[in-house]
Amino acid sequence: MFAQTKALICLIALISAFGALTLAGSDARSQDAVRIAAVVNDDAISLLDVYERTAIIFATTGLEYTQETERRIIPQVLRTLIDERLQMQEGARAGLDDVEVNFGQVYPIVEQNLGIQPGQLQAFMAYNNLNIESLNDQLTAEIVWSELVDRRAQREGITDADIDAELERLRAAADQPAYLLAEIFLAIDEPSKEPEIEANMLRLRDAIESGASFPIIARQFSQSASAIEGGDLGWIVEDQLAEDLRAVVPQLSIGELSQPIRVIGGFNLILMREKRVGFDATPDDTNLTMRQVIFPIAEGETDASVSQQAALAGSTLEVCGDLDALGAADSTLAVGSEITIRLGDLQPTFRDAVTGLGAGEASAPVRTEQGFHVIMVCGLADADNGLPSREEIQANLETIQFDLVARGYLRDLRRVSFVDIRI
Repeated sequence: MFAQTKALICLIALISAFGALTLAGSDARSQDAVRIAAVVNDDAISLLDVYERTAIIFATTGLEYTQETERRIIPQVLRTLIDERLQMQEGARAGLDDVEVNFGQVYPIVEQNLGIQPGQLQAFMAYNNLNIESLNDQLTAEIVWSELVDRRAQREGITDADIDAELERLRAAADQPAYLLAEIFLAIDEPSKEPEIEANMLRLRDAIESGASFPIIARQFSQSASAIEGGDLGWIVEDQLAEDLRAVVPQLSIGELSQPIRVIGGFNLILMREKRVGFDATPDDTNLTMRQVIFPIAEGETDASVSQQAALAGSTLEVCGDLDALGAADSTLAVGSEITIRLGDLQPTFRDAVTGLGAGEASAPVRTEQGFHVIMVCGLADADNGLPSREEIQANLETIQFDLVARGYLRDLRRVSFVDIRI
């Protein structure tokens, strides 16, 4: 069984708004599409491949399309595609070239992350003029790469002694400041590439500052194990910070994005999500189980009329199951599946809407480009105080080990491969 769980798309903070993407200069682009953007050993990456993946990024991050923004992110898109080719080539050498991904298991998670109804991913891709094969290639490369890295990482498993040592270290740091962080990491494999990698990191930072979703940018570009979780690093006490980060992270304000930080092996971009002392839980640590329904705004309708309709429908809801009846009565409504998410991980607009609600209560309508969202709280669970469990510590140590193995493995592949970039 391949390590598909590592490749499933991370839970993103509820919903991003999506619209049809129209790329400028389509005639010129059609002529350029057959050009080769890069050669990776015996495989070619076309400009069409680059354009198709870039279009997915624009449609799923909430980043507004401009030719200048596209120009800025294309170098990192190409770098990502090159890495995927290297990973698939290594998979073929290891006998994984006939992997059949069960997209029936993967697509529902993608749909949940995008906030669309089950079974609607292909319609969403078609509506936004996106090539689903590009997405399939990305998911397949992640699954193959996860299996390859797992095979190497298993040579040195996490022992009980490792967990005991981590517990003791955490107990000693229980009164230190703690930070809830997310990261994007870009590796430097050759010293001569450092200016290029730093420039790419600055482009990604600009994209996020311009409104792109940090978790999806991390998912698409970050070269660390945390990319699978949208860059989420969880809570880290000050003593756990690498020396390169210790001079920067404590100075960040909540919600602040760092400048690129030169660390061992590459550059880090750090997002300060929250702060606290030690392992004391905060209200934002509350685990929220919820569903949502979206009321689209049809041509000729006004915001006021749709908002009133959404508010009226929300006032009739008593349990989350009522959303199914609501969707059955009106096929234009988009009814989401039940998800469980940490309150602090919601986008600010949605977090504000559900804060203070109890189980069985619905939010006021929230306006996005998709329409008006009504969020129904199915249940609440307070976060546990205290140190993480042994299972959580083991999972964290395994992630760190996976990350170290993956970085070294990919660095080795790049060094022995022929890569010719032609754009």
